[in-house]
Parts: sequence; structure tokens; C-alpha cells
Amino acid sequence: MPTRRRNGRRQPLLPRNVVYRSIQAAGGPLVVEQALGISTATLKRWRRVGVVTDAAGVLRWAALLHTDPAAQLDLARRLAGLPVSRIRLRRIMHPPDAE
Repeated sequence: MPTRRRNGRRQPLLPRNVVYRSIQAAGGPLVVEQALGISTATLKRWRRVGVVTDAAGVLRWAALLHTDPAAQLDLARRLAGLPVSRIRLRRIMHPPDAE
């Protein structure tokens, strides 16, 4: 008996593009371009790839969206394509006792 053919409806979701979501959270591409001093072509390339390749741009972009240093670090790591740090995860999962 032949195997059943896939109908194409059960496709996995695309992974979330952090760069695209951050552009929208910042207020649009024009705001990001002006704040970072980059060209439209550079921003489109970063969005297409899903990773920001400029280290200084990553830090400025994170500072544009968050005032909390921990949140800035998490966003900067995700924009650069790095996993969230294990130390940060440990602090979130097991906060230190306030004594």
C-alpha cells in the first residue's frame, strides 16, 4: 500500500525573527535607521538574515528599546543570534532571597 501524501497543511511555524519584531517595537524601520545611523539596505539585510552583525549597533538598538540593563543584555544577545546567558536564566528561575 502506498504511503499517504502530505497535504501541506501541517507545516511547522517559521522561527520568530527577533530583528523584525524589534523593528516594529521601536516604531518602524525609519526610527531604527535614524537612531542607529544605518542605511535602509543594511536594515533590510539584518532583517532578512535575522541577526544583527554589528556589535555597536546591537548595543545601541537594545538601549533604544529598554532602559533596564538586564533587558538590554537579553535583547542584545538575541539580536546577535546568541542564546540567553545561563546565569541570567538561573536568576530568573531561582531569584536570590532578599534578606
